[in-house]
Amino acid sequence: MAEAGPQAYAAVMSRWDDRAPATWNKHLAALRSFAAYAIRQEWITEDPARHLERRKVTQRGDKAIPLARLEALFTDDRHALRERVLWRLLYDTAARAEEILTLDIGDLDTEFRRARTRGKGGDTEYLHWATATARLLPRLVAGRTAGLVFLAGRRSPASGKRARALADIDPASGRGRLSYPRAEYLFSHGGRGPLRRTRGSSAITVRKA
Repeated sequence: MAEAGPQAYAAVMSRWDDRAPATWNKHLAALRSFAAYAIRQEWITEDPARHLERRKVTQRGDKAIPLARLEALFTDDRHALRERVLWRLLYDTAARAEEILTLDIGDLDTEFRRARTRGKGGDTEYLHWATATARLLPRLVAGRTAGLVFLAGRRSPASGKRARALADIDPASGRGRLSYPRAEYLFSHGGRGPLRRTRGSSAITVRKA
């Protein structure tokens, strides 16, 4: 214990100089715990780690998802076409989930790979997508020239508490618009955990790496 002075502690901690702050702090806490025990046993009189400081850990509410994982999710045929188009659009446009879910077929401009939407301030904005989305989207709306882009799995009730506004019912099929709660459920379970992006407060957002 006579050799377990500040220099010895510093030498030990130098092993983790290039590691993450959380790793550094974990090992420093272990050394300080041992030093506290040694002081109680009267083996030493001072903490050898007194000159070493914890490192600041940057807290992040989300992490970038590796592109390989996203591509595996987007191209997995086990997921329905509707979900894959939705996730692709969220990824390409960085839009809020509500902006994508409320799209009508008339809002789409497939030639220029964009869709017209209303921003939070009520202004008209355009969402743009990339090649992969451009290939999938026509399959989702094939044969339909009007109505909702993202349809619910069943017909909407005509009356009662769950009846929807006419704007949220597809005139041809009678099916309602895919709801946010249902989309969030499918996203969380299909993606095996939420994939987030920094823009907006929506839980159904995809962050680019």
